Amino acid sequence: MEEINLDTKSSIEILEILGGLFETSREENNLEKLTKSIEIANSVNLETFEPKSKANYYYFLGNAWSYVIKIKYPETNFEFESEEIEKQIAYYRKALGFLKENNDDFIKCQILTNLGNLFSHIGRIVEAQEYFNLCLNINPKFGMAIGNRGFGLFHYARLIFEPVHQFIFMQYARKNLLDSCKMEDVYLDARNAFHSLAKHIETAYSVKDLDDYKEYGNYYNELPKNEVDYRKWCAENRLFINPLNDVLTKSVVANDFLFTPSMTFKVNEKPIYQSMFNQLKQEYVSARYLFYESLSSYETHFSDKDVTLMDTLDYSIYSLSLEKTKIAFRMCYSIFDKISYFLNQYLILDNEPSQVNFRRIWYKNLYKNQGLNNIISGSNNWALRGLFWLSKDLYDKDFDVNIEPEAKELAKIRNYIEHKSFKIVESFNPNWTQETETYEIDRGLFEDKTFKILKLSRSALMYLSYLIYEEESKREKNRKNKIIMPVEFIKMKDEYKT
Repeated sequence: MEEINLDTKSSIEILEILGGLFETSREENNLEKLTKSIEIANSVNLETFEPKSKANYYYFLGNAWSYVIKIKYPETNFEFESEEIEKQIAYYRKALGFLKENNDDFIKCQILTNLGNLFSHIGRIVEAQEYFNLCLNINPKFGMAIGNRGFGLFHYARLIFEPVHQFIFMQYARKNLLDSCKMEDVYLDARNAFHSLAKHIETAYSVKDLDDYKEYGNYYNELPKNEVDYRKWCAENRLFINPLNDVLTKSVVANDFLFTPSMTFKVNEKPIYQSMFNQLKQEYVSARYLFYESLSSYETHFSDKDVTLMDTLDYSIYSLSLEKTKIAFRMCYSIFDKISYFLNQYLILDNEPSQVNFRRIWYKNLYKNQGLNNIISGSNNWALRGLFWLSKDLYDKDFDVNIEPEAKELAKIRNYIEHKSFKIVESFNPNWTQETETYEIDRGLFEDKTFKILKLSRSALMYLSYLIYEEESKREKNRKNKIIMPVEFIKMKDEYKT
């Protein structure tokens, strides 16, 4: 491969050259040339690039790593760890970051669809639907997103252990698959695959039933207005711990239905996992409501009256409302380590309980350089894989890879809230942004980051329930001297929650 000098080229010329290198490498099925092309791309200085050019640069790099996967692994595999997928996700997300203020909707839709497909592949099925929906909010007729959303819903349904919910998923999967076949932007091979899967669904359910979309009543009718407003907000933002909320936003899904499935226990064994899941779920829904309250109340609360605070002229703001946002952030972030504690016991990983955290739990002796724990690497539990990949969205100083560009900042925010000095401001003084004794952040930006953590913790809890179902399905075969814990046993009446 001849030497290429990009130093004198404009950003547009550089992108044209890189795009050409990546595409010809793919067409030639030439991994060596593709690897060299990626090295050239990594040497590019982006200082002169406009935001849109940076977005295209990272989009091209994400595509390049997808080509590496296709060449290296022609057959689909189920490896838990994949450097190529890590890089793909990280680059696509970086590209989206530079497109926030740009109206290039086609590229946005391409990236969001690619991310949806990737997340579905790695087991992050809940967030895969988020990416497809974000794309379709931009362009409701983006055929590849519609079809791939149908593919994602079909695979999502495999993990759902409530038959009626599973059927509804299949209904909407088929609808999306068939709708995409009518779209002109769907290429032939994809159209054939979508149509084939739709017909496969029809072998399991009658077409008459699949076409019968139920009309649901208004479950908000008997509720007070403030509760209706809250439940509508949760449903529309897909925040209920209920798989149906990933398909529908109507009142029928406005509940936190998902629980731990039936589990096997030795006689007289304490139901610790139901109790642990109960607590995790309660912490999430409490954090969710606190966050909702913080967004819906900008009036001065009586508890803040007559509290003497000094006006330091730095645009700082203080209120009970903001403290609720901070509490919600902290509660949701803490859920991840508590899930790792749960997994350590449930999967019998045998790590020292006081040392486990969500980023390390997957590895031998909690160290990445010692490789994946054999129990993890030997599992084909798709939801467990989803949780593993979700952990890569969080920052740990001993891990050099994060697939979430905001991971380090989110961890820093948590650290400053918990242990140092953190304040929310109405607007920034640019001369103060480098100060390290106090972390300053704009109110709206902090609310956005809290919402991100809230969504992430919801996904984690849902994957935890699904992985238990998969594990229990395997353990059910070895049920000697054990009893099944009935679902009714863990169903607590609302009037007891006082």
